[in-house]
Amino acid sequence: MQNKTLGIVLIVVGVLIVAVVFLAAPLHLASAGFGTKKILGLVVGLVVLVAGLVMSLSKGQKQKSG
Repeated sequence: MQNKTLGIVLIVVGVLIVAVVFLAAPLHLASAGFGTKKILGLVVGLVVLVAGLVMSLSKGQKQKSG
């Protein structure tokens, strides 16, 4: 899998994680408020999202021989 494709997949996964965190209370998946689990989910989602952005926007580095 190319870096750009993997980056796009990570972006989608990160957005989904963040969306689930914010929609957990309205969907009755969690209690109201912002607890430890929601903060952890938000951090993980944002890290995955940023990693995907970096991978999809970075250009391939050429290897130097010698």
